[in-house]
Amino acid sequence: MYEACYQVVYRTVRGVVLDPYLAEDVTQEAFLKAYRARGRYRATGRVEAWLCTIAVREAISRLRWASLQRRLLDRGRRQAEEPGPPAELADRLDELLSTLSARQRALVVLHFLHGYRYREIATMLRMPEGTVASRLSQAMAVMRERARQTDESGPDERWSRQR
Repeated sequence: MYEACYQVVYRTVRGVVLDPYLAEDVTQEAFLKAYRARGRYRATGRVEAWLCTIAVREAISRLRWASLQRRLLDRGRRQAEEPGPPAELADRLDELLSTLSARQRALVVLHFLHGYRYREIATMLRMPEGTVASRLSQAMAVMRERARQTDESGPDERWSRQR
């Protein structure tokens, strides 16, 4: 079956992936999957059609995976090129977050670091939207107070409420 159907399956895959080397890999993987699934084959149509179906699905899956890898690598490169916050700022943030309860930390992180809206946080944490807003306000007040206490030069403008 491999020898009889290889060229048909390869040409089909080659037309989908447009890369001869990737087409060879995908074709081999498709035949391997077909061999493993040989017990599920029902002789209702041509074997070539069954093999091509497996191969096309594998080709599309492989292309999606390659696209995802490229996007993740691009994002990683962009983030590596961007200057990050100074280490002392991260330590300071950790110190201020440590003054909060776990629930308050979750609210602050979800809203300010990940950019979720009150409505989305309310859904995630299963609480009313108004409760999210008030607890987030309380958490920020606690963090501002802690920043004032530990900062000898007075209130830190970075922690003041910005609109």
